[in-house]
Amino acid sequence: MQVRLLSLLLFCTTLFSYAQETVSVSYNKTPLTTALKDIETKTGILFSYAQEIVLNKNVTITEKSIRIHLLFTKLEQQTSLRFEQVSPKQVIITKEVTICGYVVDAVTKEPIPYVDVLLDQNTYTTTNDNGFFEFPKLPFTRSKATLQLSILGYKKLEIPVNSQEKCAVIALVSELDQLSEVVVSGYITSGIDRNRDGSISVDTQRLGILPGLVSPDISQSIQLIPGISTLDESATGIQIRGGSPDQNLILYDDIKLYNTGYLYGMFSLFNPFATQEATVFRSGTSASYGDRISGIIDISSGDLIPEKTEGGFEIDGLSANAYVKAPISEKVAVYGFARRSYNDILKTPTYDSYADKIFTNFGVARDVNGNVLLLETDDDFNQENSTNDFSFTDFNAKVIIKPNEKNSIAISGLYTRNRLDFNFNGGTEEVLIDSLITQNKGASLKWKHISSDKQQEQITAYFSEYTSFYQNDEFKDETGDSMLDLAEINIRDNVISDVGVNISSTTQIKENQKITFGYQLSNTDLKVVISKENPIDAEFESSGQDVSNLKNAFFSEYTYYFKNKGYINAGVRLVHYGSLNDFLVEPRINFEHPLGNRFRIKTAIERRNQPISQLVEFNHTELRLENNLWRLSDNQQFPLLSSNQISGGLLYHYKNLNIDIDAYFKTLDGLTTFTSGFSNPLENLEVGSSAIKGIDVLLKYKYNNYKIWAGYTYNDITFQFPNLKNTTEKFPGNNDITHQFRISNTLQLNNWQFSLGWQYRTGSPITPVNSYNIQIDADGENAGVVNFGAVNSARLPDFHRLDASVLHDFNINIGKKKLNAQFGVSVLNLYNRVKPLNLIYKAERKPLDDGGIAIPGTSGATPEELEVILEQVIQRFSLGITPNAVFRVTF
Repeated sequence: MQVRLLSLLLFCTTLFSYAQETVSVSYNKTPLTTALKDIETKTGILFSYAQEIVLNKNVTITEKSIRIHLLFTKLEQQTSLRFEQVSPKQVIITKEVTICGYVVDAVTKEPIPYVDVLLDQNTYTTTNDNGFFEFPKLPFTRSKATLQLSILGYKKLEIPVNSQEKCAVIALVSELDQLSEVVVSGYITSGIDRNRDGSISVDTQRLGILPGLVSPDISQSIQLIPGISTLDESATGIQIRGGSPDQNLILYDDIKLYNTGYLYGMFSLFNPFATQEATVFRSGTSASYGDRISGIIDISSGDLIPEKTEGGFEIDGLSANAYVKAPISEKVAVYGFARRSYNDILKTPTYDSYADKIFTNFGVARDVNGNVLLLETDDDFNQENSTNDFSFTDFNAKVIIKPNEKNSIAISGLYTRNRLDFNFNGGTEEVLIDSLITQNKGASLKWKHISSDKQQEQITAYFSEYTSFYQNDEFKDETGDSMLDLAEINIRDNVISDVGVNISSTTQIKENQKITFGYQLSNTDLKVVISKENPIDAEFESSGQDVSNLKNAFFSEYTYYFKNKGYINAGVRLVHYGSLNDFLVEPRINFEHPLGNRFRIKTAIERRNQPISQLVEFNHTELRLENNLWRLSDNQQFPLLSSNQISGGLLYHYKNLNIDIDAYFKTLDGLTTFTSGFSNPLENLEVGSSAIKGIDVLLKYKYNNYKIWAGYTYNDITFQFPNLKNTTEKFPGNNDITHQFRISNTLQLNNWQFSLGWQYRTGSPITPVNSYNIQIDADGENAGVVNFGAVNSARLPDFHRLDASVLHDFNINIGKKKLNAQFGVSVLNLYNRVKPLNLIYKAERKPLDDGGIAIPGTSGATPEELEVILEQVIQRFSLGITPNAVFRVTF
């Protein structure tokens, strides 16, 4: 120890002496190499350097008796080199270089933002909105490294670096299969871009912080796009331009999904790690998409082979999540993703808030005059008098094989499971036991083949299975012996099995023209069972459907790209559905054209059909959530859904400002009263239509690290059911939200991100109660005769909510390994405003005796002789204040 201290003291003394040493020099445009040799001779100091960095450098210094360290300072100022003393008699001369460049499209010469730029495998950055990247202050040795540039839709490029003072211009060549080139990067925020065909791309790897979210959830993120919303704050109840959620086509790695949520749709089943990119169409869809009449959400888990193993782990207020992406070789990679909720072990405040929303379904109900409706209810349960056990699990896997440049194969698998057990103990009067299990299973195989520079083929095969099983057991004292008997069993079972193959071929006719032909074959088997059993009276009721639909579809589309980044796509889809025995034609056209460098006009016209839809069933469930059951169209009881849509607008984009205005009009035929979710009970199935008019407006501005965007949607949705009583000729649709507004802000300060957002919308339409006359029935309970007003002639209170999020990025060093870490906190509904979002009346027609008392079990009466007895009002409320937190580590 003493030897070390002595050595250190000696070194410091020598260094001090060296710093005090002086030398006289006189250089006038003297080559640096000559000056260095002169200093070595006069001081005995040895210089170490690379010959390349001192060549062609001259110095001019004339000093008498200048200290050595001051001399080196002057030399650094004149040469831009660094003189680093490593010992009393040794100095190393190094050069700091800056590597930079501008990345542009090889054809349009437009800058390409968000390109991944990798320097020699271990230093990473991305291009900004102007396509610029920079690696500042690097050692001179790095100037002989290589750059790798990659971004989806362009060929990967590897080049030697350019360390000259002038930044290089690097051109990337687009791939043949790039169908929708980005025209507005950061359309809403970073990671949400607008493509030339009008679709919106969401890249979760680049997605910035969003208000109220701590994870890049696809289902929640796309709700920032004007025209996309949800009525119940869920992740799955997504409505796109007035269409209901079941009218959206949702694909995950080409697997068709019929359910996309957990815990009654409040949470998305899409693992944030397993959703690299989503493409969203509000209108102007390609002819390759079919079977739905509203929006398209096409999600991909990625198709790149990583150069080294990547992975990560996160835990938030609901679940734990992990993933790994590993290269098996240069041509094969394996992805794996797994997630599970843990609230069956530990219930967090996040879960408690969602549970309070879901399991509270009653509240004060009033008639049009404000009078409280006094109702007998047998299931006014809440978290205090009930128990629930909820869990979800999902697994995703993918194998990517790229044997050569002309072939690419991807095999994907998906499994999700959602389970809920719910018990309500009403003491000596009743006990309710509910159980719900929903599952998704799926697999897909995609093969892309490039025949030539102008020809590409693709074959996709998929299998998808969805199951939903709900059972409600109701125990009551039916015999008067204070013993609870199994009085009623309600079951809902829905199973869908879908298998198909898609084949397409794309030919590049010219550099700016291409044509695509395709064929799709699929078969859908669907089963629905709705049953009700009364074991005491040996009564059993059952209904359902067990059918299949074989689909054959041909499609073709022609695309022309104008040199000014304009675009026109014309396509047609010819489809035959076996369950309908009908042949349908679906023409489509999509057009965009620039007006100068800042404006674009756009229009889209399309016709689409849907052979499967959901009915809303309320009679055989106690929780009365997750009531949607899929049905296949049969052109009789369940007609085919058809839609015609036209849209048009103007897009302004200049530097950091985006303004987008889009108007649309569409008509829907084939609606039924059982698929529209009316708040009042309707006994008979009626067929109707709908007309939707709307305007979407987006305003977004970016200033340095601050972004603000506002979105507004005006909707006028009307229903028309000619045979439905108590309605006007046209009346507001059940999902008619006239005004919707959302404003969000984000700010990035070093490793911190902040976001604050406020949203507002008008209330949902409901059918009011004009009068409610309370009477006592034979059992001594309230038997209120209700008189409903006109259908959907009233509205619930307006909805608004304030959300906030904070994220902090940092590093964790474990030995020589550096892990990227992130911690985040979010709060939904900061001011804790809770209002009803939906309202459902449970009523039954019963005959009355002369005294006005309902007579149970009476039969033979005509509908005109029956009175409507209101039994219960089911209300669904908005979330209260909901905190969440996340800790994430990636490597």
